Amino acid sequence: MGPRKAPEIRRTQILEAAARVFAQHGFRGATTRQIAREAGVAEGTLFRYFPTKRHLLLAMFEALTVQPIQRHLQALPAMEPQRWLEEFLRERLVAMRAQLPLMQALYQEIRTDEAVRRAFLDQIARPLLEEVRRMLVAELGQGRYRPLHPALVMWAIWGALHGVTVFGMELDPELAALPPEQIANQLATLVLRGIEDPSRT
Repeated sequence: MGPRKAPEIRRTQILEAAARVFAQHGFRGATTRQIAREAGVAEGTLFRYFPTKRHLLLAMFEALTVQPIQRHLQALPAMEPQRWLEEFLRERLVAMRAQLPLMQALYQEIRTDEAVRRAFLDQIARPLLEEVRRMLVAELGQGRYRPLHPALVMWAIWGALHGVTVFGMELDPELAALPPEQIANQLATLVLRGIEDPSRT
């Protein structure tokens, strides 16, 4: 293992430990001492990578949400829309369900701490949303879809994904028992059939 790889591995080790501690204790209830102990590092080592818990939170969103979405966006131009959307939704469904306690703790902090919310919006959310919007503009401009506002399409997909994952699968055991592939296929069909222009298909 090359020496240049060690910092990246240590950073990932700390992030994974922080995810477990945040999921168990919540963002505010977790301490950097607990996270360092869980990661098997000194607290000073943790601070070299993440000076504050806020830095940890933002890095966690980057790893859990931004990077996977960016990987999917890079694959979009080479894929058929139905297949791409199904794969995107399936991956996000599985990941969000696996990380639900953690994501709930982090979103709670974003809603209640103004400084964290501002940092999240400026450093994570807005740049990612602009990237998604640009890709949607390119796709919707190909002539096979209705002239819908890209932001409306984007939030409809995101809202459906979160609604199914955070509420639907918690409240409806039958929905929760469905394979992620089936949920992704049906959600993708709902979205794409809704935005297709019948006169051009």
